Amino acid sequence: MDEIKNKFLDLIHKQQNKNLKIPAMGFSDYFIQNVQASSVQTVPSSEKAKREESSARLSDQEILESTEDIYFTENANTAIHELEKFSERCDLEVVAQQIVVLKQQHKVISKKVLQLILDNRSSCNEEFTRIEETEKMLCEAIWVCRKGRSYLNFAKKNLTTTSLEILATYKKREILMELLKTLKTIKRIKNTDTQLQELVSGGNYSGAISTLLECRKAAERYSQYKCVESLSQKLQDTLLMTEVQLDTVLNEMTQQFDTKKYSKLQEAYKLLGKTLMAMDQLHINFISTIHTAAFTVVRGSIPDASSEDQKMKQLFETMCEAVTGDKYIGCLINLCRSFWGVLSCYYQVSLWHQNFNLDAEADEYIQEKLKNGQVRIWNDIQAKICVYLQSSRLHQLKFEQFIQVLCIIQRLKKVGVEFCGDGSAKLMDSMKMQSMEFFKRYHSACLEEISLFLDNEAWVAVNSFSSVTQLQEFKSMKKALQRHASGEGEPVVKPPTPRMTQSQPLTLASNTDNDSSVHSQDGASSIYAFCGYFLRFSEKSSPFDGGFDESMLQEDILAGIADETSCYFSEESDDDNLPGSCEVDSPNSLTVTNTSLTVLRCIGRYLQMCRLLHSIAPHIVASMTELIDFFIYVVHEFFAKDLPVASGNLYTQHLMDNLQRISQNIIPKVKNWPPSKMMIGSDLQDGDEMFGLAKRIVGVESACCLVEQFEQLQGYMLHLLPGCDRKSLEEYFVNAAYVGDLRKPVYMCSTARLADIQGVLVAMGKVKWDINHVTVQHSPYIDSINRAIQTFAMRLDELSKQMSVPKGHVWDNMAHVLTHTLVEGFSNAKKCSTGGRALMQLDFTHFISLLELIAGLKFTVHQGYVDAYVKAYYLPKDLLEEWIREQKESTEYSEKQLVGLVMCTCNNDKKTRQKLLGIIGTGDVS
Repeated sequence: MDEIKNKFLDLIHKQQNKNLKIPAMGFSDYFIQNVQASSVQTVPSSEKAKREESSARLSDQEILESTEDIYFTENANTAIHELEKFSERCDLEVVAQQIVVLKQQHKVISKKVLQLILDNRSSCNEEFTRIEETEKMLCEAIWVCRKGRSYLNFAKKNLTTTSLEILATYKKREILMELLKTLKTIKRIKNTDTQLQELVSGGNYSGAISTLLECRKAAERYSQYKCVESLSQKLQDTLLMTEVQLDTVLNEMTQQFDTKKYSKLQEAYKLLGKTLMAMDQLHINFISTIHTAAFTVVRGSIPDASSEDQKMKQLFETMCEAVTGDKYIGCLINLCRSFWGVLSCYYQVSLWHQNFNLDAEADEYIQEKLKNGQVRIWNDIQAKICVYLQSSRLHQLKFEQFIQVLCIIQRLKKVGVEFCGDGSAKLMDSMKMQSMEFFKRYHSACLEEISLFLDNEAWVAVNSFSSVTQLQEFKSMKKALQRHASGEGEPVVKPPTPRMTQSQPLTLASNTDNDSSVHSQDGASSIYAFCGYFLRFSEKSSPFDGGFDESMLQEDILAGIADETSCYFSEESDDDNLPGSCEVDSPNSLTVTNTSLTVLRCIGRYLQMCRLLHSIAPHIVASMTELIDFFIYVVHEFFAKDLPVASGNLYTQHLMDNLQRISQNIIPKVKNWPPSKMMIGSDLQDGDEMFGLAKRIVGVESACCLVEQFEQLQGYMLHLLPGCDRKSLEEYFVNAAYVGDLRKPVYMCSTARLADIQGVLVAMGKVKWDINHVTVQHSPYIDSINRAIQTFAMRLDELSKQMSVPKGHVWDNMAHVLTHTLVEGFSNAKKCSTGGRALMQLDFTHFISLLELIAGLKFTVHQGYVDAYVKAYYLPKDLLEEWIREQKESTEYSEKQLVGLVMCTCNNDKKTRQKLLGIIGTGDVS
């Protein structure tokens, strides 16, 4: 230390005046006084005042907090620490400042320590008091010990030989009693096997395990005896056999669940410490039961199964192929029933673990195991059903049988949704593939069936038909159609069912697809109508018990097929009081034929498939439109191919485009084409039958009625289709108006013959149109036309008594053919004067007034057609040219008629005539 001090002094003397004296290091009063004196000599008074003022401003707490941590560290070398601060700069002023700081810190710390000592003095006094009390207690304990020792010494001195003999005898007695206890224990161990069998047979599994474990513990305690050693080995074997019996009973829980028995099983496994292993084994048993049930059911549906070779018995796929068609549906129902029993038992197991807790760790593992096991078990069931559905028998079924299969699979899908929330995509994809194949065959068969009906159709209206809901095929959809007809297109809201969660492993899941349609055997008023299958049925009863015939086909099982945007209407709810509970159509009888009714029945069956197979619903709906289009096309082929007049102005572009589309896209699918006209060929050429007008009316109006009835299903079909596929159906309904355009060419085939066009044209050819004066008498040909109109009206009235006649359309066709005949006759005139044109107007006025009077209708369009042609004679040349250009573009008048007009009006003006004929597209014909 002295050496350090000397070095420090030398360093100071080198930097400062060497005559300046530095006091020795330390914190004595001498050192402080010298340092203060030196500070007075070297530091200016102003700086000293500043330091004192700064020190005065600091509080004791601030000074204490500014003290470095090293001064509070035990065995710290503070001197070296202070010297290291002056390694770079060391002068007297800095040293003085540091001394002042250290002094202040020392003073504050000393004051603080003294204060703490004073504060803790009372605690110290209390501690001394406790020490004194402890010392007093020790003295008392020493006195008690000394007293006890004196008593023991007294007992030792007064103990006699008799007392020792009593003690010895008592000891022997205790030894003998222990020996007797040991012998009883050994005897009980020996009889344990019989007792265990009684407990196990009585279902007291936990009691058997407790007894067995107790005996094992006793055997270990008396293992020094040879007899006990052999009994211990026997107990081990008995324990193993008991565990095997427990596993057997556990396996029974997968087929018939018993709450009491399962509770005892869990208690037994808990005693064995194998609760988790038991849960793993239970899941394996469920999987095994599914496979065993599938093989058993399918094998039972195979005729002469015992004679099948061993390889077939081992291949489930081969066994499914061997199921005959008459047993196909029955086998599928039995499969679903068996799988339902397994799922119901699994549900009961999950419900038990939800209500009874074992321990926190085991419960968490079991809940997770049950949750994961749901999907695996359902996937195994799906796989078995898919293999069965993919057998070659499915697409060979009849329609009613196939619908039953769809109903069964749809119900099975809803079971899966409730069981684990799975939409059964694999099952639905398999069913979609099979359904598409079946539907292609079925649609082709329907086209052939309709073609066969058309070959034998008499085209006679069927009476008393007012709505598609009269047909059996639409019976299950009646209330849904009524809702849509009344504008109530909102889905029926059903009470939500609890959703499965991790804490509730198998409570009923609410189906996002609203899969809560009610089973038909429950009834609409049943309290269980809004409950899921797992609440309404048990392992002994199932959703697949009965109801798969007529009642099954009437059940609305729409749900689940649609996505979340689809609406669902329950068919079993009480809708009799709904505003829309009236018939879809008016009660008036509609014009339908046997063939059009067949088409509607096919559509009804197609709708049933749409409800059950949402995935191919767009294809099914498109096939419905094909049936309607095919019927319309055949009506056109039957009744519009014998037109006696030009068809240019009879067909709208809309009608022509649709007929061409049908011819290209639908007709090639029909094998029996063209259909035979054997039933109606003669009537279409018979004048007494008005050239088949009655049959033509029935044909066209039944086609229109078919489209109208199909339009009644529009709202229902739209809600069956996904949103992305609705546009094509909406476009079809917009496009379906073309069927009304079929009336004109079809009715024209009869009205054109009934009007005797050629006779009228010959009579008009005899009229002189170049007269110079206007007469008040119409031409003779008008009388023949009027007689024909009157005759036609009487025959039409007679026909109206037999059937419903669309008089407006029929008279419109008659007006069309007669007005066009007049224009054609007017255009044949070689020369025509102003008086001739006036005669034309007179003839036409007399004709149209009588026609409107007899028909009771106004024919504004046809009247304007003739008036425009007649009045064109009076147009100036420039306006006539403009009018001809307009008519050339509209093609309302034929080229021959325009030429006849030009030749009459420009008979003396060759230049204008040539110009107008050039516009028409012909040369000068004069």
